[in-house]
Amino acid sequence: MINLPPYPERPAEQWPGLTLHEIQMRRALVQARMEIQKFKISAQTSSYRDKVSFFGGSNSLFSRVSGVISIAEYAFLGIKALRFITPFIRRKK
Repeated sequence: MINLPPYPERPAEQWPGLTLHEIQMRRALVQARMEIQKFKISAQTSSYRDKVSFFGGSNSLFSRVSGVISIAEYAFLGIKALRFITPFIRRKK
């Protein structure tokens, strides 16, 4: 480190380092913080999933409707939709 003129020169302090117990406690603290963050993220994602429940999730509107309607009814609705949309599409000759 460069010692600039306005700062008096001090001898470097000898840092003894950390003890094994201090290292273990810091590691445990970091791991606890990581677990807390994981819990917070999972809670946030589940709350977002509950808010946007039109297409996703077991309680969504889409899953409820799809459980009630059979494949034949889906085909019938598809044909009706195509017949409705076809007049609006311009055909090139």
